[in-house]
Amino acid sequence: MSPFDEHPRGALHAYLDGELSLEGSLEVEGHLESCSACRRELETFRALRRLLQAAKPAAPEAETALMRVARSVRTRRRRVYAASGFGAMAAAALVALMLIPRGTPGIVEEVASVHARALDTGRTVELASDDPAAIERWLSTRLAEPVPPTAGGDGFALRGARVDSLDGRQVATVVYQVRSHLVDVFAWPSSERDMEPRPSVAGRWTVCRWSHRGVAYWMVSDAGTEDLKALAALIKERRT
Repeated sequence: MSPFDEHPRGALHAYLDGELSLEGSLEVEGHLESCSACRRELETFRALRRLLQAAKPAAPEAETALMRVARSVRTRRRRVYAASGFGAMAAAALVALMLIPRGTPGIVEEVASVHARALDTGRTVELASDDPAAIERWLSTRLAEPVPPTAGGDGFALRGARVDSLDGRQVATVVYQVRSHLVDVFAWPSSERDMEPRPSVAGRWTVCRWSHRGVAYWMVSDAGTEDLKALAALIKERRT
């Protein structure tokens, strides 16, 4: 059942901007699964954003003026949604999307950035181990509620773990390897319902989010979508 009593129109913009927490994003996505009207609105907003992001301001002063208006539009847009029909809403969305600051990172980009930084710095693991029990003991000294790691198998080798900051919290990062590809699996306890893996792309990285049995997961690698889904299936099977 959706946690929203009505259409979360204000939350759709925050979701599109990547401003929601993982839990908030999951709530919006849960509503979208059962609400075709909101799915259509979200696709409209996405289409408008693509069009407007392609239209650069003619001069720096024009962009500055737009950003001044953006602050005013953002504070009023929920009232616009509550008082208007879809036509007015689309017009408001057109203005709001045009004024979104470019380059605002969302959670997908943050996941990819954390993974890329670990590779660039050579800090892929803080504890190198293929023993899940040893990794769990190590994580328990650093996190209040560490998620027990899953042993490797089915072509995935467990390489170790580290602790990262993601989405405003400290999380366990368990590292696997499939062929020549490293896969970071970020995990933390969550009250969200189970969700099947949902892949997306951030530059050269494939990012996959899902949840299972009280744990929220993000996975990232330059391996393909099928590899990430296979690792998710392995983790789910061993945690069932």
